[in-house]
Amino acid sequence: MPRASVIAKNYSKALFIAARKIDSIESTEQELQKFKDNFSTSFANELKNPVISKNDLAKIVNEIAQKFELSALTKEFFASIVRNRRLNLFPEIYEEFSRIVKKFKNIIEIEVISALKADQVSLDKIKNLVQKKYPDKIINVKEAVNDNILGGFQVKIGSNLLDASLKNQLEKIKKECITAIN
Repeated sequence: MPRASVIAKNYSKALFIAARKIDSIESTEQELQKFKDNFSTSFANELKNPVISKNDLAKIVNEIAQKFELSALTKEFFASIVRNRRLNLFPEIYEEFSRIVKKFKNIIEIEVISALKADQVSLDKIKNLVQKKYPDKIINVKEAVNDNILGGFQVKIGSNLLDASLKNQLEKIKKECITAIN
């Protein structure tokens, strides 16, 4: 995931603080997810058009709020980013908001990458190993398949990568052989 811009971070932090203040973090997260699932970059760029009046923008936000059954907080949030012509930053804002919520809830997402779809027993073993390292965290496991790693698996925890793939082991052996020959 690319780093969020300062503007996106500021919007997401403000939304999180407001949602926390009225105890609506869960519902706000769900509303943002619903909007994200239907988000279109071309629509966001159209709303940046300076020809569209602020009144028309307000009407559009009201229609969006009704269609997605948004709470007053989320409706006002969208009104703000549309009024400031920042709807194109919504994907970044959403990702940053999700990151803040996960941190608040003590959730760590790990990604298990393997050559073939891993069975649940293997995923649970990996989750338990990570859980031992982070006992106070809730571990969410995402799974990805990448046939380039040949066999074994990789585990991404934030920006850290634990590489137990066959490809990585073969690379290590290759380097050792080259070193031994020279």
